[in-house]
Amino acid sequence: MRSRKYVSVSADYLTTNLAYSALLSVLPLIITQQIGSASIISGIMLGVLSAAARGSTLFLGRVIERVSTFYLMQCGLGMTVLGLLVFSWMVEALPIASVVGLILLGVGVSVVNFTLRGHIIATTADAKEQTSFFSLVSLCASGGAAIGPIVASFMQKEFGLLPFVLLLTGIYVVAFLCTGVFFDRRVYIRTAEEASEKSRSSVLVTLRGLLSSRTTMPVVVIVVIGSVMNGQLFSGMAFEFQEFSSSLLPAGVFFTVDAVAVICLQLPVNMLILRIMSSGKTSSYCMGVSLAWYSTAFLLFAAGTLSHTVGIICAALILFSAGECMYAPLTNVAMVESGESMPLVDVLNCRLLLTAVGESLGSFCGGFLVPLFIAQFHTAAPYWAALALIAACTLGSLLYPTSSSRRYNLR
Repeated sequence: MRSRKYVSVSADYLTTNLAYSALLSVLPLIITQQIGSASIISGIMLGVLSAAARGSTLFLGRVIERVSTFYLMQCGLGMTVLGLLVFSWMVEALPIASVVGLILLGVGVSVVNFTLRGHIIATTADAKEQTSFFSLVSLCASGGAAIGPIVASFMQKEFGLLPFVLLLTGIYVVAFLCTGVFFDRRVYIRTAEEASEKSRSSVLVTLRGLLSSRTTMPVVVIVVIGSVMNGQLFSGMAFEFQEFSSSLLPAGVFFTVDAVAVICLQLPVNMLILRIMSSGKTSSYCMGVSLAWYSTAFLLFAAGTLSHTVGIICAALILFSAGECMYAPLTNVAMVESGESMPLVDVLNCRLLLTAVGESLGSFCGGFLVPLFIAQFHTAAPYWAALALIAACTLGSLLYPTSSSRRYNLR
């Protein structure tokens, strides 16, 4: 039974991440081909998808608690396929209306990811086994993210949009069948029974408390700015990768470099995090380090795009991946540490809301400004330099605030 559960959930993680990363790697190109290379609509569409994929489960909590993980997965995968088909049909017939398909797609992806995490927790009682399980599925997700862009580059170039969409639909159908065969229909994701109505409905109050607190505000800022940086990979950076695309170097290779780097760097970065925190530093300090890495990565990326040097761009991607490895695991930890007097579920929901806002803003800016810069100035290097400056200034303002001689609790 245990091996069956491992195989089924791992297969779902592999297939859904393969399909979604494949779509994201070519989505900016598909949108701009239909709408225009410097249209604000393309940025809005990418931002809407990111917001739906990251934060829509915040508004589905009561539904999620009442439906088993089996039916949640079936509904989520069905909504993903429906959104994919609606988008592929509408993007050619009426491009602006295709945002409806992206919303359905994003909500479906959000439900699937939330359900898979919840299913693991609900069916695995031991903390050590949960850790092993999450490590396994994270590896499967990273493997899917490494394969997907390569598949997308080949399919989109050789066969066009319709066969590519049909392939993605087939991959989601495989995930749907795996769920139907292996998932138990009696597993539910529930909040703690002792949770009161007050603790369930105070997300906005908690967010207001986080924003007004001197000790929690730095963490909120880092979470949002880090999410803006992460939102660049499948928006602005995707456009740059297309500039280097050729028969020998498809754009998907760059996404695969990022995914493989994440796989290789996650363990060493985790060890570095433990070493830093063992010296007395906080998780927010480690997240500040990730901002420094993001800043350096985007400076390298600007230099690489200006000089058209693939080696510099790959070095920037590896440093960007290191920033991801440092930032992503610590968001929950840092939010919980900073809001320790607040309800746990609300702090985690606030983290989800903040990352959704940050990534959607990053996707919008990358999807709109990078094509605009390329169209007007034939380079987006100033945009990448500006991102590097924002990350550096954010870290500097948190370490050395000008309004007071007292530093924030970022140490």
